[in-house]
Amino acid sequence: MSDAIRNVEKLNSRQIDAVKRRGEREIKTIENSHQNIKAEQKKAHASEIVDIEHNHHHHINQQAAKKEKILAEMRDHLQQTKALTEKELKELKNATETQKAAHQTKLSLERERLNADNSLHLEELNDRYEREARKVHVDGQGRIENTKLEKQEQLTEVESYNQKKLNHQRNEFNVRFSEDSRNFEKIKNDQDNQFKKERMSTNQRQQLDMQKITDTHNAHVEKKDENYKKGLKDQDLFFEKKYESQLTRHNTDFKTLEEKNKNVIEKLKSSLTTQISHIASKNDDPFYKFEALAPRLKQTDTGVEISMEVPEHSKEAVTISFNGKEAIVSMNRRYNDANKAHDGTINKVNKVESFTTRLQTPDILDPKSVKTSYDNGMITFTVKKA
Repeated sequence: MSDAIRNVEKLNSRQIDAVKRRGEREIKTIENSHQNIKAEQKKAHASEIVDIEHNHHHHINQQAAKKEKILAEMRDHLQQTKALTEKELKELKNATETQKAAHQTKLSLERERLNADNSLHLEELNDRYEREARKVHVDGQGRIENTKLEKQEQLTEVESYNQKKLNHQRNEFNVRFSEDSRNFEKIKNDQDNQFKKERMSTNQRQQLDMQKITDTHNAHVEKKDENYKKGLKDQDLFFEKKYESQLTRHNTDFKTLEEKNKNVIEKLKSSLTTQISHIASKNDDPFYKFEALAPRLKQTDTGVEISMEVPEHSKEAVTISFNGKEAIVSMNRRYNDANKAHDGTINKVNKVESFTTRLQTPDILDPKSVKTSYDNGMITFTVKKA
């Protein structure tokens, strides 16, 4: 009997530990979800504040452009007024000479009065423009500050609500767990007192009670999880609808800028390719690089070595021959080129170039033993003695 009691106690202890671990995992999952939601809300609030600041600066720029347009129109009007005044002065001067001084004085006073009025009007418009700009700036700053405060309050409320909800769920779980523990202790004491008579019935009742508690707890957790997921989904849909239009507009602007950037890059690539091709064609022309042969003779035990620097594209044009104790190094090459100008004119160039250098050798050499090698811009002829 004692073994059966211990087995039942071990089984019940394992079930309680399993329930504890499951509860701890659920609490940890809820806390992680809360932290993720808080981070996403902070990011969304920061993005919304940046958009508000951008709209505020755009509004200020529009107002400034309107004020500048009004000032330009006033300047044009002032110039037209001056032109008409000068025209009237000229007509009055041609009409009569007797009233010249009086008309000039009158027109001068009238011009000064108009200039003074226009100056006052211009100063008034400038003052009104500055006041309106300051007002718009102050209103924009106030709106930004109010928006920041509202978003901060919303974030604080959401954090407080989630923290209260988490604490409430934790307390409920602890209360239920304590109640379950007390009930289990009571059942255990009853089993100890009535074990001899009701061992099997008590064991079955314990198993049924534990299964009921487990089912109730699982159902409650599943319901809470469904409600939490539903809230998250509704919130995601709200933010998606709110920022979908802005995202579409930004994507359209980005695509436009990307296409412009690609066009500019393609034009630059085409221009650079043309320049590089022109420079490369000039650099590849052997007549710009190679002007004379400069062979060096080195005596060896079996013969001589004759080496010189030659471009790789001209190494096949270099030949060597012998006449007694004289080595003759020659090079013959041809260059053909044709290009078409913008006006359709075709220019062709045909060039022929020959180099010959004669070297005195210490011995008579065997022309049939010539071996040629080329390495890193240096061609070498190895010739044995005859």
